[in-house]
Amino acid sequence: MVPLKVALLLDSARTDVYVAALCDWLRQQACLELVLVLVAGARPARPAPPWSSPGRRHALFFKGVMALEGGLLRYYKDHRAHLSLVDLGAAAAGTLPMRTLSRQQVPGAAPITHEQLRMLGIGLFIDTGEIAWAEPILALATLGVVAIDYRRGRIAASAPIGFWETYQRRRKTGFAIVARARGVEPGRVLVQGAFRTKYAFLLNQAHLFCKAQAQLRKLLLDVAATGTLPAAHDPVPYSGQCLASPDCAGSTVYALKLAGRLAKRALRRVFGIRDAWNLSVTRAAWRDAALWRGVQVKAPRGHFWADPFLRQHAGRTYCFVEDYVYATNRAHISVLDITTADVRCLGVALREGFHLSFPFLFEYGGKLYMSPEASESAQIRIYQCDEFPLRWSLHSVAIDRVSAADSMFFEHGGRWWLLTSIDRSGLNDHCSELCLFHADSPLAGEWTAHPCNPLCIDTDMGRNAGLIMDGGRIFRAAQRQGFDQYGEGLTLFEITRLDRLAYTERKVTDIQHDYLRRSIGSHHISTAGNITVVDVKTHRFAP
Repeated sequence: MVPLKVALLLDSARTDVYVAALCDWLRQQACLELVLVLVAGARPARPAPPWSSPGRRHALFFKGVMALEGGLLRYYKDHRAHLSLVDLGAAAAGTLPMRTLSRQQVPGAAPITHEQLRMLGIGLFIDTGEIAWAEPILALATLGVVAIDYRRGRIAASAPIGFWETYQRRRKTGFAIVARARGVEPGRVLVQGAFRTKYAFLLNQAHLFCKAQAQLRKLLLDVAATGTLPAAHDPVPYSGQCLASPDCAGSTVYALKLAGRLAKRALRRVFGIRDAWNLSVTRAAWRDAALWRGVQVKAPRGHFWADPFLRQHAGRTYCFVEDYVYATNRAHISVLDITTADVRCLGVALREGFHLSFPFLFEYGGKLYMSPEASESAQIRIYQCDEFPLRWSLHSVAIDRVSAADSMFFEHGGRWWLLTSIDRSGLNDHCSELCLFHADSPLAGEWTAHPCNPLCIDTDMGRNAGLIMDGGRIFRAAQRQGFDQYGEGLTLFEITRLDRLAYTERKVTDIQHDYLRRSIGSHHISTAGNITVVDVKTHRFAP
């Protein structure tokens, strides 16, 4: 296969670590060829406003916020280099094909003419900066220009990326990958998504950048495979505010908010207050379940139970759960027996040297199988039941070398389908990107990615929370994430179309958690016969 020739458009050879990482990644891909890094050159420096001007004071206040948050980033190993700058000319030591159209000399970038650019046969430009490149240059690429848009133009204006989402405690922070349009028209959106907002501005920004960069890489691989850009989303009007950089008051208020959030986190750690999940058992089918009537079931001291999956066997109802142990910060799979009188733990069904949760159960060929969440192993694993309910052994690996969570297997229309949530960024965040695969058999390990992947990139629906098969209809439960909170609530969707070409679903209802006192979240539902179980998040002393 002939590799797709790509070129990067940079404002300056001195750029952020994300662009440097993208260059390294591009040079490692057999299907992509980085033929050029085109540097715009230095822009004329704008005169600094006088010290007495409001703009200068606002900027100084915000620099103080940046200094505080820069120190905070040191505690997050994945984001310590977020504010670092890399001189590509010096770092690459001449190995990068850097060129410039600027008449000014750019260190490490030799001049190039429009005709020489044309002769390179560039297939796609990747715009990484904010300079408006001249249309004749952009027209030289066969497929045009793509760029990550963090909503700076329409939504955030000059505001720091990710700041106002954190300031206003918004549940999610969005991005888009666009095909640049000519003139002043907005770009056509090719990919869009949103991730859970973090409690601190720069942490939120760094998380957004990492996740969006991972989606850009996926797009580039898809374009290299198909030779074309994906279809653009239909444009929609924007009705939000056009936000600018915070003033002195805004920076001060934000600093106080951040201090309060950090103090709250510190106090929870000092007093050993941890998140805990309990089960709520309602003795009714899922459509008729009044969840406020549910009976809470708590795990033994030092544990919590979450991700319930019900299974009826020989006239009894069993519940497979994630059994989390605070002392090890890992979980295994345990089995509960739900009787008319109580709920008791039967023992451990599955334990590995890595974290296990979400024990999804399915039948195939008259046998029972389990596919627990095992993202720490970088596999989607399938275990077979040797003796119900406590003896299980590894049968096969459905997909290898993947960071996936909360996988669900089911048969529909003569094929087997796999819904799972994938993390491409290496941040172990599986709450946004929902993907679909299909195969003739769930055990053969030959899964084909659906052409609509990813089905969504959204923290309101991107992570599975259970599957309900009801009279030929398929209902998918999805987690909803909150501001800096995992598992705020649930949403039920009905799958309305599922075949090799399309996937659609419609929202049925939201499932809240505040029907129980002191609950702060819920993220799973399961039903069997006349029993429905959800998990409920609380806080617990667990030193």
